[in-house]
Amino acid sequence: MLALNFHKTFVPERKLLAELLGYAAMGKQGTLKDMSQETGIPMGESSGKMPAIYSYAQGMGLIYSNENKAGDNNVKKPELTALGQSVYVEDKYLGEEITQWLAHINLCRQDIGAQVWHQVFAQGSKTLGASFTKAQLEDYLVKVFGSGNNRTGPLIQTYIEDAALGRAGVISVSNNQIIRQKAPLIKNYALPYTALILELAEVFFSQHTQITTTDFNEKTCLFEVAFWNDRDIEQLLLIVEATGFIAVDRQMQPWIMEIKHGADAVWPKIFDDIA
Repeated sequence: MLALNFHKTFVPERKLLAELLGYAAMGKQGTLKDMSQETGIPMGESSGKMPAIYSYAQGMGLIYSNENKAGDNNVKKPELTALGQSVYVEDKYLGEEITQWLAHINLCRQDIGAQVWHQVFAQGSKTLGASFTKAQLEDYLVKVFGSGNNRTGPLIQTYIEDAALGRAGVISVSNNQIIRQKAPLIKNYALPYTALILELAEVFFSQHTQITTTDFNEKTCLFEVAFWNDRDIEQLLLIVEATGFIAVDRQMQPWIMEIKHGADAVWPKIFDDIA
């Protein structure tokens, strides 16, 4: 997982993420300073966004850092993931709502994501609830991580600023209340959600082709992060099953998802139904 202060207080600016995706797509490698010079992502002492943007891209599941190919420990070779490849081709500037939701969900994962994001949107779902103040959020994070300055960092601003992930509508802010919103469940997003489920199944259940929904959520926290209730989960399974890549056995309780294809077969298609 990404360290507590990986962001250096910077939000994930979409235009800077796009520059890094372009760098990775060209197969380049170099130190962070090299990447800064090549991409224009600032690397100065007081405006050092390059390390933060690199970490955000990793946490969002857009790139992985292939250090083995780079050789030198200071040299990084960012490579596009299957999601990153689709985003680079179809939505380089992460402007689509579903792209931002996928980035958000990945940031909340317990393997590649960020510690604070995971605690707030996954582990803290029941504790914090649907609405909370920034003070309540800070108190919660101090209990989890111990005392420190501004534990929330840029987390809230990330979902308010259009330059970052503001179009997803992950949260809204009203009268000092931070209000969580559900990930949208529409048929046009069936393929992106299917690809995500298949990837999570590969990562957390690599030896299984049949997974109960409760086991799946216990390991991945997807339903907490998306803020879906039982009825929403039923709707999710209906739309992803219609893609043909996942089957659902409703004869058992809890329901069982049968994995019929690998995620790599679906990631290239995630924008097919999005106008």
